[in-house]
Amino acid sequence: MNPAKSLIRITRKNRLLTAAEFRQLADVPAEVEWFRNLDNPHTERAYRNAISDFMRFTGIRRPEEFRLVTRAHVIAWRDDLVGRQLDRATIRHRLSALASLFEYLCDKNAVTRNPVKGVKPPKADTNEGRTPALGDNQARRLWQSRKKHH
Repeated sequence: MNPAKSLIRITRKNRLLTAAEFRQLADVPAEVEWFRNLDNPHTERAYRNAISDFMRFTGIRRPEEFRLVTRAHVIAWRDDLVGRQLDRATIRHRLSALASLFEYLCDKNAVTRNPVKGVKPPKADTNEGRTPALGDNQARRLWQSRKKHH
């Protein structure tokens, strides 16, 4: 399934919809609408990869199946991403993409809650706390070498 390609394109120059086109657009699932509303090509590609990965993991085939997703599905997917040893930032981004989709579905009243909320992402990679502190002797030597060079 390619959700973003499911939305019909109107090609007539006068932009008037036929009755059939109107009905087709009215039937577009909110999940497909969300994809079509992403205007940055880099974001769209990254989000498409994330959502496709989630769909493969859960076995989702139709957009409407997103409405059955629970927090347990999201946690299992997160754990799978960790198990595949994906970079922490990648996992956080994928969870963010899924959260964005569910926020949209909440706004459209397609779902009552966002199952990504409350799912703890892996901690961000930071350098904080990784640099060992200087010992007293090392600090004195560093200070003394600084004084010698000035």
